[in-house]
Amino acid sequence: MKTREEIYEKEGAALLRILSTYHTLTYEQVIRTFDKKPETIQNLVSNLVKQGRIFYDSETGLLCDRPERIASPDYEMIAAYWVLLDFGKALVYHTSGEFPITITFFSEDDEYEIIYVQSGKELLINRVLSKAKESANRLLIVSSLEQARQIQIPNVIAFCTVGQDGKVSYYRKGR
Repeated sequence: MKTREEIYEKEGAALLRILSTYHTLTYEQVIRTFDKKPETIQNLVSNLVKQGRIFYDSETGLLCDRPERIASPDYEMIAAYWVLLDFGKALVYHTSGEFPITITFFSEDDEYEIIYVQSGKELLINRVLSKAKESANRLLIVSSLEQARQIQIPNVIAFCTVGQDGKVSYYRKGR
């Protein structure tokens, strides 16, 4: 018979890696990250919270790698992680990026960048990425389609909006 540690070892290590990489995610995002039954991951989360290895705020539904992050979560990263989750089983590897890239990931077929574009920062994104030589496919999170019209950079395969409930809507730029 397997012990609890043996059962949770792989998922526990993965969960700790994910929270140390992205720092703050919603409880629902963490549950959806794993292929196991939700109850199994819920038990794992509860055990890690009891051990003080991760932190959970029941009012906001946020899981964090450090307690001080609960007060100032990175909502841009949370939105980008919702987009990442849409790729599901096709994901091979993912990690947080450096400005202006929020998340970089590889699917079975290609490389992608998820970029959160703050309102009012369209010109900055245009300047930073207009001459970038990377050939990754870009998914840009915007607040509106009007904002998307202001962005002129290469390799954008879609613009998207992310609702507070995690629903992602994708749009292609009109020609």
